[in-house]
Amino acid sequence: MKKTMVAICLSLLLLSFGSLALGKGNGGLNAGLIKRLIAGKSDDATRTMADIVAARNVKDIALNRELVNLHNDFINHELKTGEITNQKSSGRCWMFAGFNVLRPKVMQNLQLKTFEFSENYLMFWDKMEKSNMFLQNMIEMADLPLDDRELQIIIDGPLGDGGWWTYFTGLVEKYGVVPKDVMPETYNSSASGTMNRIMTLKLGQMGVELRKSVRGGNSIKDATSKKEIMLAQIFDLLVLNLGRPPVDFRWRYETEDTTITGTIEEFYTPRSFYKKALPGGLNAYVALFNYPGKEFYKNYSLRQSRNIYDQPNFTILNLPIDSLKHYALVSVLDSTPVWFACDVGKENYGKKGIFARDIYNYEKIYNLKFDLPKQDLIQMGLISPTHAMTFMGVDTVDNLPRKWLVENSWGKDKGVDGKWCMYDSWFDRYMFGVIIEKKYLSENLRKMSQMSPVELSPWDPMYRLNQLD
Repeated sequence: MKKTMVAICLSLLLLSFGSLALGKGNGGLNAGLIKRLIAGKSDDATRTMADIVAARNVKDIALNRELVNLHNDFINHELKTGEITNQKSSGRCWMFAGFNVLRPKVMQNLQLKTFEFSENYLMFWDKMEKSNMFLQNMIEMADLPLDDRELQIIIDGPLGDGGWWTYFTGLVEKYGVVPKDVMPETYNSSASGTMNRIMTLKLGQMGVELRKSVRGGNSIKDATSKKEIMLAQIFDLLVLNLGRPPVDFRWRYETEDTTITGTIEEFYTPRSFYKKALPGGLNAYVALFNYPGKEFYKNYSLRQSRNIYDQPNFTILNLPIDSLKHYALVSVLDSTPVWFACDVGKENYGKKGIFARDIYNYEKIYNLKFDLPKQDLIQMGLISPTHAMTFMGVDTVDNLPRKWLVENSWGKDKGVDGKWCMYDSWFDRYMFGVIIEKKYLSENLRKMSQMSPVELSPWDPMYRLNQLD
């Protein structure tokens, strides 16, 4: 009898542990809880609001019309810029924003009314470099299993349009630049989805072949020779989609006084045009970042954060948000545009071109609080750097910024003729990084920016910087 009782008790105990292992313990959405939830009654106001919310887009209902009515587009410090650009259905914001920083300098140097670089030209070489980076990783990481965490990150996004400031500067320094009319946009540069899918499929096939070659005992030298043949195929694919990048070109332009420059068109290579249009180069910038949760006044780099194999990963100097704001303000007041990265989709009223905290009253609509600190929002993946744009002005009161003038790359039909006003409290919440010329920084910060960085893993929340689009 005792043996039987012991056996029964053990069986019950095993069943209990088994049910917990299968997720059948006390943590489930059980019948009692469901019954209590259904039995709960809403008051009249909640039921009325439910009828309203269910029938419309909640953003239209939650719009803070009082804030919108108080808004104005007045900016008391505005920089001269060219015509609004349009990245269309591509993820090249980082590139467009980079060129928007440089355009005023070119317009001043060459005395132009407006000017636009060829984003398509730089896109071509970005795709070539990313393809090489992916294939080289497939060779060097061939001994790793396919479910290796870092390898999976590389495999998941070998050729996206996204990028970061140092992607832009690295490409410009290596390949130079050309005017837009020398290599204009194509359908596939402006709507890159299909091209990217086809090329990613081909790169995946090539990556498998390289892995098998190395894992099968072939030498790195043999794999590298195969990679070069593969890159020739990628080059041809890009030519079909984007056109052939110019090796040299002739360009004639009109100055502000409408005088045609010379009687003979000037001859350039992409690098010689870069040196003429931007004689100062692009080495005088520092990336300042606000990453709560990481120690301030330190440099951080992110592994696997480059588009060019033989260049270093990008580095950011982590500072309090007030420091970013101070140096952005100093720059804009000195007529220097500022490239920045932010979470563009948050509290953005595009119809009026407004970035403002509480532009939508979701808390009042849902009777809930949404008040996580910035550090927790980042760690939980609720906010992240998603888009790059340019500061082209600021509205100050008592020498402090009230709102910022933002030049976007979504065409004139978005915002107010392609521009947004960013309120200062939005800056605090959703701004991640600004690119500042070294000359504006304190001597102490310039020294800090040269210190050896702490390396972050590719699965750190800031890896999203690689994919600004």
